[in-house]
Amino acid sequence: MAPDHLGDAAKARALYLDTTNAGLAADDWHFALREARRLVAGALRDSDYLLDIAGSLAANGAHSLVFRQLLAPPTSQDQFKLICPEWSKTAENTGRPMSATSALAIAANIYGRLDRGVVRWTIARRLPRRHELVILLRVTSTLLAQQRLSTARRNRLAAQQENQIVLLLASRGWTRLPSKMIDTRAAVPEKCFMHKTRFATATTTSQEVDIACGLAGSYVLAMECKVTNDETNSVKRINDVLKKAAAWKNHWGSFVRTAALLQGVIAPKDVQRLSDAGVLVFWSHDLLQFETWLAGQTA
Repeated sequence: MAPDHLGDAAKARALYLDTTNAGLAADDWHFALREARRLVAGALRDSDYLLDIAGSLAANGAHSLVFRQLLAPPTSQDQFKLICPEWSKTAENTGRPMSATSALAIAANIYGRLDRGVVRWTIARRLPRRHELVILLRVTSTLLAQQRLSTARRNRLAAQQENQIVLLLASRGWTRLPSKMIDTRAAVPEKCFMHKTRFATATTTSQEVDIACGLAGSYVLAMECKVTNDETNSVKRINDVLKKAAAWKNHWGSFVRTAALLQGVIAPKDVQRLSDAGVLVFWSHDLLQFETWLAGQTA
């Protein structure tokens, strides 16, 4: 284990804990709650207030996220897949429409397990009364927000992290280009960058990258910005970087160099996995290191 990994991981953890103050925690909670209310309201509206669950799923598979919270008891993705094999995790995560056949099967499972104390109107096949909607929104939104709180915090920090890189590059005279599919070596000229763009790959679907930087000799740096809330979460974030790095290497060889900008609570062993795979590791608390490296890669 490289000593710098241990030191940087410890410092990133300490800085993360410093940011978990009451004010920011409350902001993250309110953000998660607003987002949860929006999702619940959308699922209710599109399903005609749960009277047409199948129809809503045929239009937007993401609504099953809300419907799973209305079951007695609320059910995780993995548990619901056991209950209803026709359900698709991918459709829920992406919002992809479900087939009519699958939607009907999923709706039947949901109706059979709904918490009738919260959705009494579905028994009589009528529209809900105002007080019934208020109760459902309050209960379900709170439950969903609790599950999504860590994601809300991570997304906020990740947006700040990416913005730091964008501002750094702009301050050093780099040119920001419109995002587009990167499918040729010359797509990102030297000292130019793209934010949230995609790299073509040979055997998989195109892979999105947070920041693509044009280096000398038509090389491109693909930087992934990763914030993690705990060491368990860091495994998933690091695996995502490694998966993309492998896809880019298989297609582009050495002309795409993958980097990870890390922040939060990250296990040193996961940082080592990145280094072992040839991924460059930088830290949000030491952007000077990245800036110095970058200066050596351009004319």
